[in-house]
Amino acid sequence: MSRRGIALALRFMGLGWYMAISIIFGIVGGWWLDRWIGTKPIFTILGVIAGSGVAFYGVYKMILPLMGNNGTNEP
Repeated sequence: MSRRGIALALRFMGLGWYMAISIIFGIVGGWWLDRWIGTKPIFTILGVIAGSGVAFYGVYKMILPLMGNNGTNEP
């Protein structure tokens, strides 16, 4: 495998970790708020949604440089 292939594989592995950590922090934060306030799954669900949103936005921003022309349609 070439250096470029290894670098690309490491970048994608980092993206996976970024997604997992963002979603896990959202779940744990929502779960903690649910326990603290005394509600049941509402903040946990909101945490999953917020964590997923942060994860996908971050992955989008990290992948833009790999797409060439920074994701623009200009020639």
